[in-house]
Amino acid sequence: MYNKTIITVYTFLLLILVSGTALAQGPGFDDDVVDEVPIDGGVSALVIAGAAYGAKKLKDMKKK
Repeated sequence: MYNKTIITVYTFLLLILVSGTALAQGPGFDDDVVDEVPIDGGVSALVIAGAAYGAKKLKDMKKK
């Protein structure tokens, strides 16, 4: 019981210290950083690969 209390107290203190550091950060990026993310390039390839993998799995399940 004693160890559980100590771990809880240390965890709480750690979270308090980390949250203060997180609040000290400024919002967003500098003006020279582009914050737009190109989604179409890799995501469409992953969707096609996932669909092909799913179709193969369905085909294999129907064979059994």
